[in-house]
Amino acid sequence: MYIESLVNVPGLVLYGPGQFTAHGYECADENGTLKLVFGGDPSDPKDRFRLPQSRLEDSTVPLKRDADYDTLQKLMKSADASGQVRMLRATLTGRFFTGQPVGTKSGEVKHPNPRLVISEVELVSNRLEDPVDFSPASQAATRPPKGCTAAAIEVPSREAEDKLQRLSREPSENLSYLGDPKAVAARAIAEQEKIAPADVERELTPGDDAVALKSFSWSSHDGASSYVVTVNRPYWLLPSTYSGDSVIWVPKHITKTTCTGR
Repeated sequence: MYIESLVNVPGLVLYGPGQFTAHGYECADENGTLKLVFGGDPSDPKDRFRLPQSRLEDSTVPLKRDADYDTLQKLMKSADASGQVRMLRATLTGRFFTGQPVGTKSGEVKHPNPRLVISEVELVSNRLEDPVDFSPASQAATRPPKGCTAAAIEVPSREAEDKLQRLSREPSENLSYLGDPKAVAARAIAEQEKIAPADVERELTPGDDAVALKSFSWSSHDGASSYVVTVNRPYWLLPSTYSGDSVIWVPKHITKTTCTGR
């Protein structure tokens, strides 16, 4: 309903290598991410016959270069210097484009590459923060090896993790491990296997990484059981703390595979 409309988008911006996207304060990216690009670079009229559609769209949006715009540019340069994806808070005004439609086998039409072409930056924060995870909660099921069964292990509720976030600020609680993704993954497995977290952590194997999300795997010595644990720093813990820098790591997915006859 907002196609090619001028919209005002408050939220969180992730910026870094291969990343310039906007995200809502209260929802995951269930429908994909909103890519960002600056407007304000009109092209020569003769270029309209050879420029891609996205470039033509960008050139139709004027860009206001004021103090807020300059602040955002400085933050982006700082993120570039770090070589990491960083997060900031801003309200962006711009024109929304859905991108090329893509048909699915079911007949549904999707728009996987929506973009906001920025015309004005408002209410931008004056500092960068560590990013949080906005990826959907669902996880694609993997087929276990023959003779094995896989089961999803229940992760702590949002209420329980919110309590941990609040307690993590208290030195007396000794919850410093919540700042270490590997230690959080090890503890989740140790609780299932009734063994010491340190014994698990020594044998954890790192897996895929994404923004504010990491995975680890572990197998018992007899090969009878193994785990894949994905931990993240979820966006919904932000209201419980003053900055993305202090959001804790928590288990997002835990899959246990049990094999018989080993």
